Formats: sequence, structure tokens, C-alpha cells
Amino acid sequence: NVTFSYPEKKKAALNGVNIIIEKGSFTALVGPSGSGKTTAVDLMLGLFHPVSGKILIDGIELKKFNLNSIRKKVGYVPQDPLLFNSSIKENLLWSLPEAKEEDIWDACKKANAEDFIKLLPERIETVLGDRGVRLSGGQRQRIALARAIIRKPDILFLDEATSSLDAESEDLIQESINTLSGQTTIVVIAHRLSTIKNADFVYVLDLGEVKESGNYQKLKNNPQSLLNNMIEKQGM
Repeated sequence: NVTFSYPEKKKAALNGVNIIIEKGSFTALVGPSGSGKTTAVDLMLGLFHPVSGKILIDGIELKKFNLNSIRKKVGYVPQDPLLFNSSIKENLLWSLPEAKEEDIWDACKKANAEDFIKLLPERIETVLGDRGVRLSGGQRQRIALARAIIRKPDILFLDEATSSLDAESEDLIQESINTLSGQTTIVVIAHRLSTIKNADFVYVLDLGEVKESGNYQKLKNNPQSLLNNMIEKQGM
């Protein structure tokens, strides 16, 4: 029953929202721009607090936890990740300073970044340039994903992580999500619905409310569902 309003806005960004995310599941939040998807994730991360309602982890209210301890168990990949002007290795060590080289390569493999890294002149010692300018968009996103998963998070958030990528790069990110599915809890905010075709559960948000929820395949196969309509509009 979470309701949240930004101080400068009169209209609630979320209004009486109920979302359940099962441990080990792949849950997707979809809907048009401004529907409240990113706000919901920001609240789950403790960046904001609900005006009313509660966010619970195993029945315990989020605000009762030490937020730093919670965030150590979280991986997050935004639409436009910030990579530092340093090596691939240093970018990943920023997330987990005690990681060994085999941990770095394992994370890169799970993020489908291993193959292109091995073709770089200095491999994981290759300096990426400011904001990762020496890599393509898809390569940057896979490094960002590797940086998120190297800490072996209990929950992984991907916020529109494939929306600006070409089809091949999106497929590689999708393959990584499928590999991680079941090993960690995954929450994906998606505009391109091809990214969530293997989701266990989907919430369709609009104007700050959950308009529809259910299994992806069941909603997709229901000609009356909002998700089915969205899929048809994207030509899937």
C-alpha cells in the first residue's frame, strides 16, 4: 500500500502500490514513461521513504535496517552507467576492492563481456577513457553489469539497461540475465519488452498505480491484457 509524492509535485508518483518480489525470482516493472517504475525501485533502495504504506524485507520494515548493510547486498545497473577513466579491473574493484583476478574474470564471463575483453590490447588492464568512451554502448553496459554482479548481490536491479542498445547487445544482456536468473533476485525496469520475455512475474504500472500483474506468458497470451497490447505495439 505504498504511496509516495515528490515534494515539488502535487500528484502522487505512486498511489497505493502493492508489489511482491519473491526471493530468486525475475520480476519486471513495465509501463509508459512517468508511470512510477524508477520511483518504485528508488524506494526499494531506500533513497526515498513512502508517504504512507510500508516496504518490507522478510516482514521487517526497510527503515529498521541499516541501509548501508542493505546496499552491500544490492547490484544496480542504470540506463547510462558511469564508468571511470581507469582500467576495466579498477572499475570492477571499485565495487568489490577485495576481489581477486579470477573473481573479475568470472563476473565478466557472467556479463558476457569476457570475449571482447580478451581481444583488447591490455585485456582487463585496458583503460576505458572518460565515461568508457573507448567502448561501444553494449560493451559499456556489459562492464557495468559485471561491476554489479562481482559482489554477488542478493538482489540485482536493472533500470532500462538495454533501452539504448542494438539488438545484438540486448541479446547478450538478456543471455546474462537468464544465466543469473534463479541465482539471485532480479528486478528489471524495461521499456523494450523483449528484455523481460523470461520474467517470472510482471507488474504493469501507469500513472503511479499497478494496473495489471501476473506471469509474463499468461499476460502475453491474453488478448485483453495491457501487456499484450504493449507487446503488439512493439511488433514483438
